[in-house]
Amino acid sequence: MIEGYLMLDLSRNLVHLRWLLKLVDFRAAGELSWGSTVLTTLYRAMCEATPPNKAKVGGCLSLLQSWARFRFLFLRH
Repeated sequence: MIEGYLMLDLSRNLVHLRWLLKLVDFRAAGELSWGSTVLTTLYRAMCEATPPNKAKVGGCLSLLQSWARFRFLFLRH
Protein backbone atom coordinates (compact mmCIF):
# COMPACT_ATOMS: atom_id res chain seq x y z
CA MET A 1 0.00 0.00 0.00
CA ILE A 2 2.84 2.38 0.79
CA GLU A 3 4.67 1.67 -2.46
CA GLY A 4 1.69 1.51 -4.76
CA TYR A 5 -0.60 4.18 -3.40
CA LEU A 6 0.50 6.46 -0.58
CA MET A 7 4.11 7.44 -1.22
CA LEU A 8 4.73 7.03 -4.92
CA ASP A 9 7.79 8.40 -6.61
CA LEU A 10 8.00 9.42 -10.25
CA SER A 11 8.61 5.85 -11.38
CA ARG A 12 5.32 4.80 -9.77
CA ASN A 13 6.80 1.50 -8.59
CA LEU A 14 9.49 2.34 -6.03
CA VAL A 15 9.39 3.50 -2.45
CA HIS A 16 12.20 5.20 -0.57
CA LEU A 17 14.15 2.98 1.81
CA ARG A 18 13.45 5.30 4.74
CA TRP A 19 9.77 4.26 4.73
CA LEU A 20 10.55 0.56 4.50
CA LEU A 21 12.86 0.78 7.50
CA LYS A 22 9.96 2.16 9.54
CA LEU A 23 8.04 -1.09 8.90
CA VAL A 24 10.62 -3.38 10.52
CA ASP A 25 8.86 -3.10 13.89
CA PHE A 26 5.09 -3.18 13.26
CA ARG A 27 4.26 -2.10 16.81
CA ALA A 28 6.39 1.04 16.48
CA ALA A 29 5.06 1.65 12.95
CA GLY A 30 1.53 1.86 14.34
CA GLU A 31 2.56 4.72 16.59
CA LEU A 32 3.94 6.87 13.75
CA SER A 33 1.93 9.69 12.19
CA TRP A 34 1.50 8.20 8.71
CA GLY A 35 -1.08 10.78 7.66
CA SER A 36 1.31 13.67 8.09
CA THR A 37 4.01 11.63 6.36
CA VAL A 38 1.79 11.13 3.30
CA LEU A 39 0.94 14.84 3.24
CA THR A 40 4.60 15.78 3.51
CA THR A 41 5.50 13.43 0.66
CA LEU A 42 2.73 14.87 -1.52
CA TYR A 43 3.76 18.46 -0.72
CA ARG A 44 7.41 17.73 -1.52
CA ALA A 45 6.43 16.05 -4.80
CA MET A 46 4.29 19.05 -5.80
CA CYS A 47 7.13 21.46 -5.00
CA GLU A 48 9.53 19.39 -7.11
CA ALA A 49 7.04 19.43 -10.01
CA THR A 50 6.74 23.22 -10.22
CA PRO A 51 9.57 23.90 -12.70
CA PRO A 52 8.18 24.36 -16.23
CA ASN A 53 10.30 21.52 -17.62
CA LYS A 54 8.74 18.91 -15.27
CA ALA A 55 6.00 16.72 -16.70
CA LYS A 56 5.34 14.25 -13.84
CA VAL A 57 4.43 14.54 -10.20
CA GLY A 58 4.79 11.91 -7.51
CA GLY A 59 2.91 11.45 -4.27
CA CYS A 60 -0.64 10.43 -3.42
CA LEU A 61 -2.48 12.26 -6.18
CA SER A 62 -5.85 10.75 -5.22
CA LEU A 63 -5.51 12.61 -1.90
CA LEU A 64 -4.93 15.83 -3.81
CA GLN A 65 -7.90 15.08 -6.07
CA SER A 66 -10.27 14.40 -3.18
CA TRP A 67 -9.15 17.63 -1.45
CA ALA A 68 -9.73 19.61 -4.65
CA ARG A 69 -13.20 18.12 -5.13
CA PHE A 70 -14.09 19.01 -1.54
CA ARG A 71 -12.62 22.51 -1.74
CA PHE A 72 -13.69 23.59 -5.23
CA LEU A 73 -17.39 23.01 -5.71
CA PHE A 74 -17.29 23.28 -9.51
CA LEU A 75 -15.17 20.10 -9.66
CA ARG A 76 -17.96 18.01 -8.15
CA HIS A 77 -20.01 17.85 -11.35
